[in-house]
Amino acid sequence: MVFKHLSDKFFEDYPPEKYTEMMAKKNRPYTQAVTDVNGLKFAIPLRSDISHNNDVLWTDKKARHGLDFTKAVVILDDKYISDEKVFIREKEHKHLLGKERRVKEKMEKCIENYKKAKGNISEKHNVEYCSFSTLQYFEEYIYSKAET
Repeated sequence: MVFKHLSDKFFEDYPPEKYTEMMAKKNRPYTQAVTDVNGLKFAIPLRSDISHNNDVLWTDKKARHGLDFTKAVVILDDKYISDEKVFIREKEHKHLLGKERRVKEKMEKCIENYKKAKGNISEKHNVEYCSFSTLQYFEEYIYSKAET
């Protein structure tokens, strides 16, 4: 697992004005944990002040810091990953060291949760879950990889 930022090219192809659930900050980009799951590369943002408990790997639960899998994006092109230097809080870095397998498992579970919610979209909490998840923008990839 590596930590990177998303590139300007990613945001050109996925403008935040259109893809409103994506985590985008021009002045202070979100650090992303990049990992491969089911043949797809995902970037999962490290966030502060996370307001939900679903699909999160906490690095500091009291401060509400962690990896937010509901805001993960599929990296379809290596140009979507920036080469700029990434800074990560020491406490978070220590917490995530050696957790590559756990991150992959949590991403797999998030995909499973999304598909389950999408399959029963008539329930209000499933509508909310799917509408706040960035996986909605990558359904063609997460469903096609599951079928191959």
